Amino acid sequence: MPLTEASRSSDRDLLKIVRAIADYQFGRGVGEKLFDDECIVKISKRTGRPKYVYRGEEILATVRYPDNLLALTLKGAEKLSKILPRPRFRVVIKPKALNKILKGMNPTARDILDVDERLLPGEEVLVEDLKGELIGVGRAVVSGSLMKDLASGVVVKLRKIRKNH
Repeated sequence: MPLTEASRSSDRDLLKIVRAIADYQFGRGVGEKLFDDECIVKISKRTGRPKYVYRGEEILATVRYPDNLLALTLKGAEKLSKILPRPRFRVVIKPKALNKILKGMNPTARDILDVDERLLPGEEVLVEDLKGELIGVGRAVVSGSLMKDLASGVVVKLRKIRKNH
């Protein structure tokens, strides 16, 4: 079915919304780099609000409710890691903890080698190895500065883990 001018305009408006969310969540200018013009925003049938951001067949992000922030997929996290300077929104894992995390366990304070101290609880986190390769994506449980000070306890709840690391 060909797109009408009205639906193209509506698609652009939806893309503007998710770009604005990305700018708010990750910093000014990130939205346009993360979600280029080839991205398509699918709306929720129940609420009529933006729900998924696709690029081609792959989902880059989901707009989560009730806070309306973005939950990134691994593809979205890969793209974000190329956009943001290090160490922003990153947690670097010690090499000895890598196997544990690849098996699906959440990183603890002992597993952290380096962290963005500006991280706040609930923010999206890119979990990387020492080489800077993405291991997974999740949400911070505690602040970045507290992650460095803690002796134990889960500091990131992983949502997606790259299996072929």
